[in-house]
Amino acid sequence: MKKCAITLAFTTIFFSAFAQTALSYTAFIQQDTAIQWSAESDKVINLSPKVQAYSLKKWYLDKIRKGEATAYKMKNSGDVDSAYQLSMPELETQDWLKGLSIEIPPYKNPKEWYFYDKNIPNENYGRYKYRVGDQKFSADSCCGCDDADAFRTKQILNYKNGKFNIYNIFISPLCARQTGTVPMGWYPLCNVAYNDKADRKFPGVGKDVVLLNTDIIDYEFNREYPSASDSVLTGYRTDIGSLVYQDILKGIIKPVEIVNGKLIPAKKFLNWNMPVDTISAYNDNGEVTGYRTVQQERKISDLTHLLIKQDLYFDFKNEKLYSHIKWIELIEEIHTSSGHTLGYRPFCRIYY
Repeated sequence: MKKCAITLAFTTIFFSAFAQTALSYTAFIQQDTAIQWSAESDKVINLSPKVQAYSLKKWYLDKIRKGEATAYKMKNSGDVDSAYQLSMPELETQDWLKGLSIEIPPYKNPKEWYFYDKNIPNENYGRYKYRVGDQKFSADSCCGCDDADAFRTKQILNYKNGKFNIYNIFISPLCARQTGTVPMGWYPLCNVAYNDKADRKFPGVGKDVVLLNTDIIDYEFNREYPSASDSVLTGYRTDIGSLVYQDILKGIIKPVEIVNGKLIPAKKFLNWNMPVDTISAYNDNGEVTGYRTVQQERKISDLTHLLIKQDLYFDFKNEKLYSHIKWIELIEEIHTSSGHTLGYRPFCRIYY
């Protein structure tokens, strides 16, 4: 296996300017008093382009192979520490990946990437040779990269004024690594496309800003069983389900059924499609006088799971990734009789 020649060209002036202006990318949460809730997410997302000429993975690999890319070091706290220039002129496709193509099953969420032999017929399941997991990372930094447009993405989710917003702080091109177990792991090559300004406006589609992909990304903010990749930053504030429900009651948010788009009335939101129980009615002597039906009511605090469909745009000139939310799906927790979380089920959508 070849060793890569990695050039880290540090510029004193660049670092001095960076150190003076760089702030924690979460600082704005305390400064923006309109933010009611905020969370941080560390996800593997699919940035496969609709037009192959705009492959972001190939674009960054070409920069690193033929020149330099500005990358960013992170502190243990997660804040950006410094920037450096990364050059890897000997970066090349790994031998074990030659002759393989990539497939991402649409029904998988979180997503997994499959490497398959393109010379074997589609009906032959033996064509699938390797599988790479969503949140499994490898420490193997050997050189060589694949053609999968898989990126590790640091995101900040905010909720204010009845709306969600997503800021992409930085992205990391991922390279598949053979780990000896299934699924294999991803190696984050470097942190690029750093965005330290939460108020940075989407510049609009143009020559340098293109729509890469539309992806559905899964988030989990269960307080009982915290996620390894999603965490609430405003932990002292109420849960996201309660905030959304209050804005539904105010008429700011219009929830609809997922299948048919039927509007869910605010006054019926807690009982919508909930089971109905038949219970006995008793008189003062404890005798059964009849029966009545009672509809169960959902707990708003159980709406901790979100699916968010995002249009993902990239500004090639300024190296910034933007998320435009198309809809948000509220997933509710299902509990056992003892109160433990059993699983999840889709409930409703909010369209933007």
